[in-house]
Amino acid sequence: MNELAKELSKNIVNNDPEIDQRVARGIEENRKGFGEIELVGKDGQPVKGAHIELKHVRHEFHFGCNSFMVGQFKEQERNAVHDEAFSKLFNLAVIPFYWRDSEPQDGALRFDKDSPFIYRRPPADLVLEFCQKYDITPKGHPLCWHHILPKWAPLEKAALAARLERRIREIAARYGDRIKIWDVCNEAICWNPFKVEERMPDGHVELAFKIAAHYLPPTSTLTYNDYACWDWLHGDYTPFYMLGRHLKGSNVNLGGLGLQYHMFGRPGKEMLAQTQTQLNARHILACLDQYAKIGVPLNISELTLTAHKDLGDGQAFQCEMADRLYRLWFSHPATNGIIWWNLIDDTAYVNPDNSSQEENQYKGGLLNNDLTPKPAYNALCRLIREEWSTHATLEYEKGGYNRFNGFYGEYVAVIKTSMGEFRKTLKLSKGSINKFKLTLE
Repeated sequence: MNELAKELSKNIVNNDPEIDQRVARGIEENRKGFGEIELVGKDGQPVKGAHIELKHVRHEFHFGCNSFMVGQFKEQERNAVHDEAFSKLFNLAVIPFYWRDSEPQDGALRFDKDSPFIYRRPPADLVLEFCQKYDITPKGHPLCWHHILPKWAPLEKAALAARLERRIREIAARYGDRIKIWDVCNEAICWNPFKVEERMPDGHVELAFKIAAHYLPPTSTLTYNDYACWDWLHGDYTPFYMLGRHLKGSNVNLGGLGLQYHMFGRPGKEMLAQTQTQLNARHILACLDQYAKIGVPLNISELTLTAHKDLGDGQAFQCEMADRLYRLWFSHPATNGIIWWNLIDDTAYVNPDNSSQEENQYKGGLLNNDLTPKPAYNALCRLIREEWSTHATLEYEKGGYNRFNGFYGEYVAVIKTSMGEFRKTLKLSKGSINKFKLTLE
């Protein structure tokens, strides 16, 4: 890395004993817990003794990525490499439901897996097949966004509101029982109501949430997503905080808040200014502490970490920042997920109307364009699959201290007894009692 990269990363990666201690303690306290096991035979009688090996196979915390490149390559070999890299690291996939692309003509829904091809917009049915194959949790994004309205959308507000309700009703009828997490509304803090191309019904955020809550199952998690969440921290008068508090008090079933973290901007003066805000560990934690007061889970909803050529060894910079930021966010009690935004270099958003908004220059993927892993990908694999994974053994005794400590998530328990060997699954979950009575039969 060059001197510019070192300057940009100094308030994230440099040793800060207070932050280091908080992060280490936070991971231990917020991401791990104790479980208690009781073994009984098929006759219901207690088992006297056993040797139990517990292997953590899936995190409860959401480590995700957008699924915008699922099935996008003409070569099946490349699709297979993409799928393997995705499923090895992530347990959540963001499915695109952008209105302009999921309904390019009024009533012409692009949900079937054989729908007409649109780059970076795989049909929802295709992505759901991918999720089912690899046991990945799907998340829909977004139901309502002022920025990408279809060209045919009504101009009159009441007609647009009615059409938005129809859209959400149709999506809920088709996917409500298969997709349980939804970004209901997107980036309203920077909405411009005076631009006709951004026209929306009055109170469109609250309206979208109320429509979604009406048509989607009550078990659905409905979230709000925005990028205006790191730079404008003014205590209880922070815009993102005030909107979150407003939604929480508006009876709209707010289930979470998504905080985008895009490291955009050519390295230089623009990014150097962020060393006091977005590129500052203390400031990031202060933001999370502030938003946690709203009382709903937080997730890092869209993550881009630059590997720009102006940083010298940009991939080393990206790797170092990824390792540190994941630890920071994983440690906080209010967070429940981190979602990387583009898995592969040169597959990011391209604004056809303004080439200056070209995002591919930042090289924010975890894989190179040829699908080989970058250092950041390998670093995250080590964190998520190795350092933050539990492999425990327990010498079980009837009436004994039959407890284990591990990261929250799903476990496979291999139980060896005088009656034979048994294989069971259990889920250690944050906020649960975590007592497991296992019947060996």
